[in-house]
Amino acid sequence: MKKWEWAGLVGVVAIAAWLRYSYFGLLEFQGDEAYAANLALQFVKTGKLPLAGLMSSVGVTNPPLFIYLLIPMFAINASPVFVSGCIALLGLAAVVITWYIGRKYYGPVAGPVAGLFFAVAPWAVIYSRKIWAQDFVPVFATATMWAVHSLVLGKKPKAIFWCLLLPLCVVQIHFSGIALTAVMVAIVAWLRPKIDWRWAAAGIVVALVTMAPYLYLQQKTNWGDFRQAANTVGGGQQWEKLNGITTHPVSGYRLPSKQNISYALAIMNGGRIEDVLGIAADAEFDQARIWSRKAAHFTQAKTLGDWLLLLQRLIFVAALVWLVVIAVKGTRNLWILVLWIVVPVAVFTLAGLWTYLTYFAILFPVHFLVCGAVAQRLKPAVVWSLVGLLTAGNVVFMLDYYRFVERNGGAQGSAGTALRHKLDAARFLAEQGGARLHEECAAQLVQRPTRQPMLVEFNHDGKPELPQLEWPLLISQAATGSGGMINVTVLMVDGNREAFPPQLWQQLGQLPGTNFGPIKLYFVKR
Repeated sequence: MKKWEWAGLVGVVAIAAWLRYSYFGLLEFQGDEAYAANLALQFVKTGKLPLAGLMSSVGVTNPPLFIYLLIPMFAINASPVFVSGCIALLGLAAVVITWYIGRKYYGPVAGPVAGLFFAVAPWAVIYSRKIWAQDFVPVFATATMWAVHSLVLGKKPKAIFWCLLLPLCVVQIHFSGIALTAVMVAIVAWLRPKIDWRWAAAGIVVALVTMAPYLYLQQKTNWGDFRQAANTVGGGQQWEKLNGITTHPVSGYRLPSKQNISYALAIMNGGRIEDVLGIAADAEFDQARIWSRKAAHFTQAKTLGDWLLLLQRLIFVAALVWLVVIAVKGTRNLWILVLWIVVPVAVFTLAGLWTYLTYFAILFPVHFLVCGAVAQRLKPAVVWSLVGLLTAGNVVFMLDYYRFVERNGGAQGSAGTALRHKLDAARFLAEQGGARLHEECAAQLVQRPTRQPMLVEFNHDGKPELPQLEWPLLISQAATGSGGMINVTVLMVDGNREAFPPQLWQQLGQLPGTNFGPIKLYFVKR
């Protein structure tokens, strides 16, 4: 390999690291992240092995492999920032693997193009920074892509071990892995590579071993999660008619849809960014006129990057069509890339599932390899001019995303309030709440009831409830102070989690309080 290629790889990794480790205070840390962290920490503290992971969007408990992957990270350092940094390293590994696949199997131009596009893709960056199951999917999917190329193009029959084990592990991280497993079956059935069946059996056995605790739990609960999953196939999920709306007009949370092709294209870069920012609820759906009151607060700046990202998706579609034509004419190995994107879309569509954009993280890194494979066949001057322009568009868009989240302290959508502000508020509460608040937080983390809680959080509708799980976790990790708040109830309002009427704000305004970015604290004497 030439020196310029090594220099290019270093540059790709540097850009990927810059985007993933920039603005680290803007990390997402909400209920799912806190629940996963708590399960991992419970094992570190007590040795109790969890039998299940997070609850999926279809009401089915996930297997616990995601938690098992977190445990070594939390054993080293319990800080969510540290663990997120470890996960970001996995994102960098996925970029390097993609570069290697492109370079080895498609050519010296394909590798840098594929690696660079993966390095700067906004969704690839977003899904590589937080303590969430889907953030492990890209590296597993990319490793699976590597294994498949080794099996089919490298002619290594033993690679079938990884071709089966890795997607079956993805199933245990997120159920979209079922579609990735279908990709493996389709590729093997269509291309018929030489397989060492002993290693194939070993891959399945190892996957079953890692899933044994979950299977034990299902056996104890009469396979309830399996039956619930079966009920979702064929459109069994019940959702209100969406009529084109993509985010909930009150909470800003993403809503499911059956727009699978749109999701498959959007995840290539930064399409459908409203899924995380929660800013696309049209006025016609906003009966309570919540968004009209927040219009000045939630306004996304449009940049040239938006248009370049759309152009990149159009180029990908053209490149995919071109590869299909070439594959049909006899270059059968290109079917690896074609089937990688076609099969998951077909699986979700035929199953009648309501999907989220996150389900399509299993497609990584196919978009980038398709572009790289086509770029290998074009004139270098054309390729690098276009790649430079599209890369700049991705970077501009990602930096604009960071500026938006920093300006608002988070986002009304699933991003929520940035971890930096939550840590500041948690330190204050730990100092002022003292031992009593610390004990309440410890009780909530082990699901013990708390009477007359010291800390109360308002939900979207303005109703008081126990604080979301991230608060007892963060407070319990902060240094406990002497407890300056005596006989005080703290009312917490998350500015990215409220849709209050003006009357409630007037009442809260009469109370003494303080704020940490979007987090507002009000103090009421008991």
